[in-house]
Amino acid sequence: MGTEVISASNSGISRALLEWYEANHRDLPWRRNPEPYRVWISEIMLQQTRVETVIPYFERFLDRFPTLSDLAAASEDEVLTLWSGLGYYRRARSLLAGAKTVIEHHDGVFPRNYEAALEIPGVGPYTAAAILSVAYGEPWPVLDGNVERVLTRILRLADNPRKAATKKYLKEIAGGWMPRGKASSFNQAMMELGALICVPVSPSCAACPVHDACAAAEHGDPENFPKLPPRRKTVAVELEAGIIRRGKRYLLERNEDLDYLEGLWGFPLARPDSGGIAFRLRKKLATSIEEGAELKAIRHSITFRRLTLRPRILEAGSFSTRGKPSFRWGRAEELGNVLPVSSLCLKIADRLS
Repeated sequence: MGTEVISASNSGISRALLEWYEANHRDLPWRRNPEPYRVWISEIMLQQTRVETVIPYFERFLDRFPTLSDLAAASEDEVLTLWSGLGYYRRARSLLAGAKTVIEHHDGVFPRNYEAALEIPGVGPYTAAAILSVAYGEPWPVLDGNVERVLTRILRLADNPRKAATKKYLKEIAGGWMPRGKASSFNQAMMELGALICVPVSPSCAACPVHDACAAAEHGDPENFPKLPPRRKTVAVELEAGIIRRGKRYLLERNEDLDYLEGLWGFPLARPDSGGIAFRLRKKLATSIEEGAELKAIRHSITFRRLTLRPRILEAGSFSTRGKPSFRWGRAEELGNVLPVSSLCLKIADRLS
């Protein structure tokens, strides 16, 4: 399966990589005390999210839930509120469920056993390997996007690294390079190299500690690897948001219709092709709704969706939220501080301010 790296060079690759990591790694908060709970939180937050974005969320989360027991005792709303704006909210729900599982079935200690780790909600093969290697030093190679890129370039591997057979092969290669007793540093070095040097576009090959062992660098075509399938096509989504105000409070709705915003509070939303937000709220609130000014449109991306959202000021007749648990009134300063909301909701609030 592609070009093999000569086994005699493996120790040289590992040594050069570890020396580079020791001298150049970033000072990240979860690295200062890499115990299982902190590593777990960081790995879940870092999924499809930039390090710079994660750092303040990680620090706030650990301030509020310093131990796994604290997290397990929290409500979903408390967890989602701290997660507001970070996106991919299923991660937060799985993290809470996982914390409860560890308390109930593992005496509050994240298991060192790989199979047991995989039984925890939200923990897949990559996350299990990352926690066990970084926190416990167990020799499990990790394979995230950064490591995939490093390995496929070194090997100049033409196979799709997301295929099961290729993934297994790459794990075997990484495991063969991993020095005994150095699982934590080695895995973090591989990820750090992909994040800082072996980046997707214009990699800094001259600064790479394993440049001499890299087949793609030798051929001058590192940007041709990895060979990934085409990305999922983006989908355009049109939405309207209704802004109903009473004094300093706004009408908010807990989303139950859009799976990518499920369970989060925000300004009521509707698709224009379903009649629009005024039509929807007339039915939901059983009152008159008059359309006012339309604010500047907001562009927002959620995974493969490209949203165009048009906030509209609405004038509503008399109504009550009593008996309507999916509706409530809230102040702008409560969004993301008291109530769990998405970054889309925060963008609308910025428009209002």
